[in-house]
Amino acid sequence: MFSRFNLTLSRKAIILVSVPLIFELLFVAGLVTLLEQAEQERAREAHARDVATHANSLLRLLLDAGISSILTYLTESESHHKRYRHLVDVFNSEARQLKMLVSNNEHESAIFDRLAVLNQVCIKELNTTHDSMVSGDKVALLKKWVSLQKTLNQIFQLADQLVEEQQAVQLAKKEAQIQYRNGVKLLIFVAVIFNILLALALVAYYNRGTTRRLKALVDNTRQLAANKPLNAPIKGDNDEIAELDSTFRSMALALAEALRKERAVVENAADVICSIDEQGRLAGVNNAAIKVWGYEPDQLIGLRLSQLLEGEQQQSTLASINTIVSTKGEGTFENQIKHKDGKLVDMLWTGQWSEQEKALFCVAHDITERKKIESLKQDFIAMISHDLRTPLTSVQGFLDLLEVEAYGPMSRAGKESLELAEMNIDRVVHLVNDILDIEKLESGMLTFQMETVNLDAVIVRSIESVTGFAKQQQVSITYDRALADTHIEVMGDFERLTQVVVNLLANAVKFSEKNGLVQVVLKLAEDIKLAEEVEFSQQIQVEIIDGGRGVPKNQRASIFERFRQVELSDGHEGSGLGLAICRALIEEHGGTIGVDDLENGVKGSKFWFKLPRKK
Repeated sequence: MFSRFNLTLSRKAIILVSVPLIFELLFVAGLVTLLEQAEQERAREAHARDVATHANSLLRLLLDAGISSILTYLTESESHHKRYRHLVDVFNSEARQLKMLVSNNEHESAIFDRLAVLNQVCIKELNTTHDSMVSGDKVALLKKWVSLQKTLNQIFQLADQLVEEQQAVQLAKKEAQIQYRNGVKLLIFVAVIFNILLALALVAYYNRGTTRRLKALVDNTRQLAANKPLNAPIKGDNDEIAELDSTFRSMALALAEALRKERAVVENAADVICSIDEQGRLAGVNNAAIKVWGYEPDQLIGLRLSQLLEGEQQQSTLASINTIVSTKGEGTFENQIKHKDGKLVDMLWTGQWSEQEKALFCVAHDITERKKIESLKQDFIAMISHDLRTPLTSVQGFLDLLEVEAYGPMSRAGKESLELAEMNIDRVVHLVNDILDIEKLESGMLTFQMETVNLDAVIVRSIESVTGFAKQQQVSITYDRALADTHIEVMGDFERLTQVVVNLLANAVKFSEKNGLVQVVLKLAEDIKLAEEVEFSQQIQVEIIDGGRGVPKNQRASIFERFRQVELSDGHEGSGLGLAICRALIEEHGGTIGVDDLENGVKGSKFWFKLPRKK
């Protein structure tokens, strides 16, 4: 009935409350009306009873007064005479009360008026008769008794009429009261039946319009959770439930689309994505397992991961998984999975434990090729270290013997060729040493002899090392110690710090023009805050300033990376490893390194590094 009005839930709630409330109010109003009418009928019955009572009392008083008058005459008793007077007074009082009772009823009032006139006549005649009896006038007494008898007969007739009418009224009012009581009972019965029917109707309406639709909505949530198709759209009232159903369906479509995309990503991922339960069994695997391990996903589900491993791999993998599960976090580990065809596949695992799912979700990346490359790199480094550096050292030693003319004097052309050969050999040896150093730094194999180091001594030693190269390049080197204190000490490795300064000086000399100048400056840098406890560390800064080509701003961040050089074709070539080694060494000492332009637009560059001063 209400569905065509498109009622909202709030309006339906108002209807569910207001309809029974209105009915209850109507029921109470009807019940109050019936009770008021019954009360009116009871009041009318009481009025009739009072009128009849007072009318009978008047008749009784008249009779008592007549009897008292006769007894006064017969006994000549003063007490009877007084009683007669008292009854007359009571009669008058009773008559006044009866007059008040019938004053609001025109018919009763008319009868009482006639009765009152007769009463006055009767009292008057009764007094006259009483006086005649007292005086002994029998003739007058007889006449008065005859007249009094007529008046009494009229009074009795009116009184009987009034009493009979009131008795009839009482009977009628009693019947009316019975009818009203029956009406109240009937109203209560009808109200109860109607209330039950109304409640059933409202429940049916609410169940059809709200409860049933809510159940359908709840069932849709179960269908969505079970990954089953949703029920048909909710029809009927265009209310909040219909709006919620529409929103839920939109959400379900978006979720299904997201799951579809996620599933597509997982299924088409190059890495193996899987889940492992608490017993170590594979609970789910994507299709990448076919390409990487040679197994169909269905063949792997239910197998323990240890079944795909060999020997010590099982224990180490199990220990790594237990660590991740116990910490309820994530971690990485490596192992070798047995391929279906029998070969071993190197895998890098990244796992994360889900406490809610009680499962370990893993991504396994095939690192077989990377392992091969690393093995080749190690072989290459070993080859450089043993098979290349040893012959180069021998050649370098032979050239030194030629230089000192150990095998006899050389011509001028031979000496020039010898110098060129020595320069090339030094360059190759330097390249080999750089490659070995950078590899040791990356693998953590480079050792440091950390001790108290005087930076002033490091700089002096470094300048001495590159003086010959500087003279050859016709470049001068100056050292500006901006500090009065010559004990500028840091914690570090003397040889490694010397290597950094020599490398930076050699680059500065190499890129400087002829008759150029390279400056070395040692000074204090700005204090650096180390922690929130307002602790500061004094920094020592070493600067190497040249007048060369400079470093473009867009290359300053990358120039300290491996095999990166300033992209300028000016004939200066290098390995591209020197600055990378410098940065790695300075960072191992807890310092920083960088390059800036010179001030006021002066040509050149300023390489610098900072180290914390030893307290």
